Amino acid sequence: MRYATAMISRGPRLVALFGLSLGLLACKDGDIDTSQYVDSWTQTVCDAVIACNCEYPNGALYDHCVAELGVGASTLAELNSVEGLKFDGECAQKEIDAVGSLGCTVPVPDPDAECKTPCKAWYGPMSKGGTCTDINGYDNCKQGLSCSGGVCVDPCAEPDLPNVGEPCSPEYGCVENVFCDTETTPLYPTCAPLPGVGVACIDTDGGFLCAEDLICDTTNPDAPVCAALPGLNQECPLGACAEGLYCNPAQTPAICAAAPSLGDMCPLGFCQAPYQCEDGTCVQPRPQVCGYYGGVPDGVGPITGAETGTGDTGLDTGLDTGLDTGLDTGLDTGADTGPVDVGDCCTALETPACSNVEIAACVCEIETTCCTDVWSEACAAAVVGLGCGACG
Repeated sequence: MRYATAMISRGPRLVALFGLSLGLLACKDGDIDTSQYVDSWTQTVCDAVIACNCEYPNGALYDHCVAELGVGASTLAELNSVEGLKFDGECAQKEIDAVGSLGCTVPVPDPDAECKTPCKAWYGPMSKGGTCTDINGYDNCKQGLSCSGGVCVDPCAEPDLPNVGEPCSPEYGCVENVFCDTETTPLYPTCAPLPGVGVACIDTDGGFLCAEDLICDTTNPDAPVCAALPGLNQECPLGACAEGLYCNPAQTPAICAAAPSLGDMCPLGFCQAPYQCEDGTCVQPRPQVCGYYGGVPDGVGPITGAETGTGDTGLDTGLDTGLDTGLDTGLDTGADTGPVDVGDCCTALETPACSNVEIAACVCEIETTCCTDVWSEACAAAVVGLGCGACG
């Protein structure tokens, strides 16, 4: 069975790069001032670092953790105040509570989670539609807004796109699973449903179109029809599989398989979330709270005793200021109009994620480190292996 090279995108996925500050949680009562915030946040993080036995090359020392993070947090507070940001004690308390509730776990992103507007410890004066910028890791938009593409937006706002039978613009499309039909009535395009299983594919300049999660079967090139994505152990000539599966190119021909889980071998370098591939095996990732502290500095020597950790470099020596809430900065235009521009996603990078946000979100749903560490060769290979895109 042959398949057309164009298929409908899975649609934007929310890649949850879950920072401990949990900037998307709604605010509630519990007002504190900046001094209380610095002290409480620092102590809560360092308590968790020790309780979780976080691993650093030279160990962890509680007093050093408190001093280091405390100086960073208080300096950040001074800078934010000077640069015009306002402090919100209710949302700041939520950041502290989030650290305590996280414990020693690593959150698993949920692409179907209900959107919640940002609740930021520090916020600015810019209203919706205003020009915004990054200030010390926070944006200068008003509370409840986020900075996306240099503009303050409501990240939970949904565009009011036309539905079936309504006039549409080919440039901006229609609601999900509906496309802008420019063939039936060329002068007055209207929205029409995408074809389902067994129905003829829509032939466009960019390729064939089918409903979401379907592909176009071109076994008979004179009568291409929409078909379901291949399931477990079925061949995947396009590199795409049903939800929750990935196309394993190690097989000949390639077949759909379940992503490796804890303890499984991971020859392609990715595992089911939240596990990560280390030395060819899926392992439990280090607790996320460990990333707030880098451990005792080099040259001090290993620390022993009750207030120690045991072995990794840590991710950050200062205050993590929250989530990037602007992964997807454009409108969902409904149907995919042809092959996706994968940008640099098929190449190993020295930075997290890649230029195509939908492909990055798709990969990082399974392999979170691709969006928190670096976009490695394994991440680039996962673009095809997970069915997130096609590399030339």
